[in-house]
Amino acid sequence: MKSILVADNRSDLLATLEPILKHWGYRVLSTRKASQVRTFLQESEPCLLIIGEALLADPELAFDAETLDSLSAAIPVVALKQDTSGAAAQLSPGETLEVPLGLFELFSFIQRNVENFPRHNLRLRLHLPGMYRIDNSNFVLAEILSLSMHGLFLKAAARVKQGDHLTVVFPLLGYGKEIELDSTVLYVVQPEARNNFFQGFAVGFVDVAENQRRDLHQFIQEHFLKEVSSSRNGVGDFSAAQLKA
Repeated sequence: MKSILVADNRSDLLATLEPILKHWGYRVLSTRKASQVRTFLQESEPCLLIIGEALLADPELAFDAETLDSLSAAIPVVALKQDTSGAAAQLSPGETLEVPLGLFELFSFIQRNVENFPRHNLRLRLHLPGMYRIDNSNFVLAEILSLSMHGLFLKAAARVKQGDHLTVVFPLLGYGKEIELDSTVLYVVQPEARNNFFQGFAVGFVDVAENQRRDLHQFIQEHFLKEVSSSRNGVGDFSAAQLKA
């Protein structure tokens, strides 16, 4: 399991980042103390360091520009923006993340810097009723098993083929809204013994309107955070205050 070291003096930010990164399958080392950063780096060999600008400027860490450059050559380092003195801003790696964090931006950054085969979309696993139709034919009921900002996967009889253009309709449960989107079939899963005769297909969205994009963004983020919170088995309170709405 890959390890990520998160160091920041803001406890609420650490409390938000740690469960999200763990939910994505990483071992997380977190600290609010500059004195522990070097120890963790030496003893745990993380694949990524996420550190607040205030800790970078902390004399107890004793990082200078040369040390930071050397560290950045070994593993990716990203600074979390913070309103501090100019000294903190001057001692900063090439990449920074704004705070409050954007969930989708954080996912993209982690994938680019940690994974050998990065995923491009934050995908929500769920069970959601939906419908689809080709051209002006009748709608066919289906079950949506995953959803991202760019497409979804439907569990349904494979009455389509790759490249087909169709319309998908699904509700945003809890929001009193329904979304209808033009889509293109990306690939089809045929029923075979090796996959227990599961069948379905993935579609990519075409020409998503700005209001639909906002609704999808909010729906995916809130459901993802509920999933993260529930995965903690009720231990402690999960707060997403450090994430952009």
